[in-house]
Amino acid sequence: MKQLTIALLMMFCCATANAQNAETTMQDIYEKGGELVKMLEERYEQEIVRIEYDLLFGTKESIRTLSTSYRYTVLAFSDDRVEDLDITVYKRSGNSWEQIMKDTETDNSPLVQFTPTAATEYKVEIKAYKFREGESAAHYGLIISHDMP
Repeated sequence: MKQLTIALLMMFCCATANAQNAETTMQDIYEKGGELVKMLEERYEQEIVRIEYDLLFGTKESIRTLSTSYRYTVLAFSDDRVEDLDITVYKRSGNSWEQIMKDTETDNSPLVQFTPTAATEYKVEIKAYKFREGESAAHYGLIISHDMP
């Protein structure tokens, strides 16, 4: 089983930065997502368990039940209208959410990895922390994967 490392993050950041433009088309994000799926599945032997593409005006949330049997990779990416995109992961705790992980880099391609401590719902929050000057919306993609069973 291959491990995702900081090298993946570096390759991901560089590739994402060069592939985006500020057009209002979803095509660039869709194509970048396809490249990332291929890389995650073929090179890193990851199984994709969720993919999302959407418009981002501030914050979006994605909720999914995760297993304690896998280490998950959560990555997001945006077009170049976002200077700083953040991921925060929360675990359901009764009727509330407990923060368990947060991306702290200043870029538009955050990546976090974790192994759930409980088989329960997890919320991934994607936030455009900083838009490029003059922008207030962008396209983004979200991919959640784990090691192949």
